[in-house]
Amino acid sequence: MSDDFKRKLQDYRDGKLPDEEKLELEHELEKMEFYQSYLDEMLDSEEDKKNTGQGKLSAEERKMHKREARLLRKGKWKARFGTVLTLISLFIWFTFLSSIGTALFYSLGNPGFGNIDRHVIVAAIAVGYPNMNVQVSSDAGPYFNMKVKSPVTKRVGAQNMEIGNFSASFLFNWMRLYDFSWSDSDAGRTPLFQYPGKEGFSSDQEWKRLDKLPEGTVAEAFVSYNRLYTTDEILKQFKGKDMDPVWFAVDNGEGSGRRNNGVMTNPIGFPTTPVWFPEDGKVSKSSEQKTGFLSLTSISMTSYPAVDTYGSGDIRNENFIKTLRMLVQHKLIAKRLIPFVDMKETLDYVEKNGVKIYGAVVTGPTKEILKLKDEPEVSGIQVGKVTLWNWYQ
Repeated sequence: MSDDFKRKLQDYRDGKLPDEEKLELEHELEKMEFYQSYLDEMLDSEEDKKNTGQGKLSAEERKMHKREARLLRKGKWKARFGTVLTLISLFIWFTFLSSIGTALFYSLGNPGFGNIDRHVIVAAIAVGYPNMNVQVSSDAGPYFNMKVKSPVTKRVGAQNMEIGNFSASFLFNWMRLYDFSWSDSDAGRTPLFQYPGKEGFSSDQEWKRLDKLPEGTVAEAFVSYNRLYTTDEILKQFKGKDMDPVWFAVDNGEGSGRRNNGVMTNPIGFPTTPVWFPEDGKVSKSSEQKTGFLSLTSISMTSYPAVDTYGSGDIRNENFIKTLRMLVQHKLIAKRLIPFVDMKETLDYVEKNGVKIYGAVVTGPTKEILKLKDEPEVSGIQVGKVTLWNWYQ
């Protein structure tokens, strides 16, 4: 660009050019804009030809470009496939390592976390669900998960009858989910007791039901008493009777479980057969057998303290309080399974006031249970499950 043209542009900007020179300059600028546009189009066309392999490329060059394009695509897919294989390998290794970690987490210790979690479930159901029992098995999987399951049984007559199933899943020691699935329509029925000295509920229809049931049947019944008994006293009530007590309802204070003028809708108690702890037993014989990678099957014979059928109150009471302490210690699991009872308040009350019993779950021949109506100590009854005769000969 010449100095003279630059001067004209400055004068054009400042408005100093004469009209004739101004028109001439504008005409020149229009031609320059046209040349620039044409030049851009030419450059774009040449670039397209280069990108598409056209123009002055020879057949051999075009063939080479196609081969390069194929190699580039192949390389991209190999990279993607390699990334996928890497991710799959990492996932497999993570699953493998987490499976080892899970097995170690739930098995290490004496007892291990898996045994503790299973025992807490058994104890919570024994304490909070009258005349219901579980024998929990577990399956530890990867990612620190453990699944537990068990049939739910109850004693009716001389037999333990399956009434449903229990299942739960753990993440570490946190019970994420649990479920009771009942196979019996009466299994989920809320057991009712009435507290001594309260009006409670009428048992007239329940006595009539027992009266109308046929001779060859056995029944489960929730029996309430008009005063508090010690464990030894309540057991002596059944001496000489053709029926068995299977569970006892324990007084746990005004604020726990008592509703509607003395009707106990969430009773807490203990089964006739104590929930023994691992340390309560004496192992007389033990053996281990390897069943798989990092898994062993243990076979042992363990004996527990003997209890008298109609006595051993101190042993039973100590076992019940010990069970409550364990449920307080593992309150997250206990709260999930027994949500309407404060275990800490219950433990404090029982430790202060002793084990005092106001009700019992009994089972036996229907007509034998009907005889309880004539006993002045009995204040009420609720009939549970009834089935055909299976009593002792």
